[in-house]
Amino acid sequence: MKLRGLRQARQRSGLSISQLADLTGLRRDTITHLEHGKEDAQPYVLRRLAAALDSSSAELLGVAVLEPPTLPQPPARPAPPPHRPHEATTPEPPSSFTCVRPIQLTVPAP
Repeated sequence: MKLRGLRQARQRSGLSISQLADLTGLRRDTITHLEHGKEDAQPYVLRRLAAALDSSSAELLGVAVLEPPTLPQPPARPAPPPHRPHEATTPEPPSSFTCVRPIQLTVPAP
C-alpha cells in the first residue's frame, strides 16, 4: 500500500520524520521509504501512523473523500401572505333597476 498522503499529513501535524518515528515506534528509514513509495505499509503500520497523525487510513493512502463543493443556494422565495378567510360580503343593491325585457302590464278598467 503506497502512502501518498503520509508526507502531507506529517507536515500538517508539524512533525519531523524523527518525531513521527518516536511516536509510532517505527524506524526513521521506514517512514522515509513509505513517504517516497519505496516500501509498502503493512496494515498495523498504517494504523499506527494514522493514530499518531490524527488522520484516517484513507487520508494517508491518498484516497480520502473530500467534501463535495457547496453549490450556490437559489435566492429564498418570499413567504406567502398569511391565509385570511374570505370575508362574507353582501353585494350592494343597485341604485336603479333596469329591465332587460319589457313587461306588459294590464290594468283592469274601472
